[in-house]
Amino acid sequence: MLIDNVRGRKAGWFTLQWHLTHACDMHCAHCYDRSRVSVLKRDELMGILDDYCGFCESREVKPSVTLSGGNPFFHPNFIEICAELKRREIPLSILGNPVPEEQLQELVETHKPRYYQISLEGLREHNDKIRGEGSYDRAMAFFPLLREAGVRSVCMLTLTADNVEQALPLAEELRGKADRYTFNRLSATGEGANLGLPDKERYGRFMVEWMTAKQTNPMLGFKDNLFNILRHELGMKLTGGCTGFGCGAAFNFVAVLPDGQVHACRKFPSEIGNLMQAKLATIYDSEAAERYRVGCTACSECAIQAKCGGCLAVTSGAGLDPFTTVDPYCFM
Repeated sequence: MLIDNVRGRKAGWFTLQWHLTHACDMHCAHCYDRSRVSVLKRDELMGILDDYCGFCESREVKPSVTLSGGNPFFHPNFIEICAELKRREIPLSILGNPVPEEQLQELVETHKPRYYQISLEGLREHNDKIRGEGSYDRAMAFFPLLREAGVRSVCMLTLTADNVEQALPLAEELRGKADRYTFNRLSATGEGANLGLPDKERYGRFMVEWMTAKQTNPMLGFKDNLFNILRHELGMKLTGGCTGFGCGAAFNFVAVLPDGQVHACRKFPSEIGNLMQAKLATIYDSEAAERYRVGCTACSECAIQAKCGGCLAVTSGAGLDPFTTVDPYCFM
């Protein structure tokens, strides 16, 4: 079991969010990373899996792998990796784009994912402006394919000042199509630096609107840790937030990039090591990783720190020090 002595958290699983490639069939306006890095070879990929499994066994935690990209289907060893995860009985999830029915079927036959997450950025016109012409209709056509295949579908929205008014109307469009719908606030990193977030007052109202809408639309999820402030104030049970333990950066979660770089969180530059140079256990136990686990020191006395911690990526994107400065949207 993973134990965080600073924040009092205990986790029984550890998620590897594995970005196999940056190659993608889209060029979204808020993409965090369009850099061209070399992808690992088959033997290197299997070496990472061996290392990851050894880490989970030594820490007595259950493994869980999420394959992403770019578009993970673009990696030449994608299906082989899925088959290997199946052989090792490791649960699989996908963060990707809609794919042809034949590719989805091959994936399901190889290793049926626990869920498949795709993104939309608002209603059709705005979404297609951000994600490319026709992407809205392709996404809406993909949800029925996931349902027919028996795969749980998740829709993710990156919240900005430009789509905050469309987030809940999109929820109505998704009703009966997707199984879950949630959002992350924009991290002003990479190409996302060209976009903006709603101001703090508008975001506060939006959170209340989202919680109200949840009462009649159960597919809405509470991924943003700041929802726990409202729930705390209302005497409600706290949610798991971003990773089940609030900000789980370098705690029960790490992101691995195509070249083996390990980041505490994919939403902003947070490199803590490289699996081509060090074992996962060494990286996890490093001072760099510990710094992300501790999170914002200004939150240390907060009553809900263990299930919150704000969003380090949003704080960093605002040009602030995420290790010392509270999430600029916090209203605790």
